[in-house]
Amino acid sequence: MVYFSLFAVCYSFFLTSILAQFICVASSTVFGYVSWHWYKKSHPQQGVFILDSTQCRFENNTLKINGHISNKSRVYQSSVWLYINGFASSHWLIINASGVDELSFVRLKRLTLAARHEQAELK
Repeated sequence: MVYFSLFAVCYSFFLTSILAQFICVASSTVFGYVSWHWYKKSHPQQGVFILDSTQCRFENNTLKINGHISNKSRVYQSSVWLYINGFASSHWLIINASGVDELSFVRLKRLTLAARHEQAELK
C-alpha cells in the first residue's frame, strides 16, 4: 500500500493536468486497496489448518477452505504458498514460518512437496 501511494504521488508530479494527477492518485488508491484485501485474505492471522495427505482444510472466523493442495503450491525458506483447489473455487493461502512452531512448519513443507509430487504424477 505504501508503494502504491508513493508511486502515485511521485508520478503525479510529472503530470501537467490536475485531472491526470487526480486520475493517477485515484487509480493507485483503488489498486492499493484491492492488493491490501488480497494480502489480508491470503495471510490469515489465526486459524486451524488440518492436513491429510493431499487434502486440507483451513478455518478461522472469516474464512473456510476445503480442497486439495495443487502443484501450483510453492515452498520457500520462510513461507509456504498453498494453492488449494476447492470444489467451487481455488484459494491462495500463505503460511509464514514465524506463525507456527518449527516442527509443524517442517511437516507442512514436507507434505506440500509430497502433494505437489503426487499431483504431478497424476497428470
